[in-house]
Amino acid sequence: MGSQKQSGKAFEYAMLLAFQKCLGQNNGIIDESTATKVASADFETLAGERQQDNLQAGAAAAALILKFEPHLLLASQGKYVVNLALQSDQKGATGDVRDLLLSIPERNWEIGISAKHQHEALKHSRLSNQIDFGHKWLGIPCSKDYFDAIGPVFHKLKQLKDQGLAWSQLPNKNTDVYIPILLAFQKEVLSLDKQRPGTVASGLVSYLIGHEDFYKVVKLKQQTKVQVFNFNGKLNLPAPNLQPDVRLDKLKLPSRVVEIDLRRGESEASSTTIDMICDAGWQLSFRLHNASTRVEASLKFDINLVGRPNNLQTFTAV
Repeated sequence: MGSQKQSGKAFEYAMLLAFQKCLGQNNGIIDESTATKVASADFETLAGERQQDNLQAGAAAAALILKFEPHLLLASQGKYVVNLALQSDQKGATGDVRDLLLSIPERNWEIGISAKHQHEALKHSRLSNQIDFGHKWLGIPCSKDYFDAIGPVFHKLKQLKDQGLAWSQLPNKNTDVYIPILLAFQKEVLSLDKQRPGTVASGLVSYLIGHEDFYKVVKLKQQTKVQVFNFNGKLNLPAPNLQPDVRLDKLKLPSRVVEIDLRRGESEASSTTIDMICDAGWQLSFRLHNASTRVEASLKFDINLVGRPNNLQTFTAV
């Protein structure tokens, strides 16, 4: 497991411990699943100072989220027992990006947390001539024209891979590899949007950001942020005889792709990023890159949220 992934898993475990401490050991029970044991082992590899840093960030986020969730506040008073669990990474492949699940079965209540360590990226989805991103992301198969466009590029990459070449040995990888793939992706997204009006923009945002409501906790070097992704209104629910201290907004998904194009300000020969602007304030960036030193017959997207609705609430955890 790479160090970045280990750091992420360690922070997930620190969040579990932070919620348990915030609720009280008898009121927050950690589920000892395989996912939890893996994250615990990664947490234990950290030096003591880094463990404390993660725990402090987790504690600040947990205390903030308690203000939003009356069920957690009542649990901290001993009125409920909260199950604290980590999800497997496989859930993310289906659009459920929540890392932690906090649940009270007797109340049929559950919230999720996405824990990010030193980054805010959404997904690192791959493209290849074997991957139908339309079907995987949206349930709408990509066209033959799309696969015909990308096929020769990935076939060439397969040949270069078999020769054992490194990406640094390809003098024109932007114009020969990245740009043709990006333009084919751009054309296919527009085609799918025309084919299924009103569904592609919302489907992309839902898949890439997460189709389940969740709090996104981002531990950065100088601060910890909590973002609220409340699409379905499942967060911030009142508990018996107790309303939330803070009211959270419900987000609206986009309905159309306004524009998708190579990043402005960069020449076509140098650009490796496509920006997608949707209505309702959503804007995503798709940076295409190679994920290894050696040439592979696939490429990775680094996908980020670069524009957001005005009512996407972000709090600083102190």
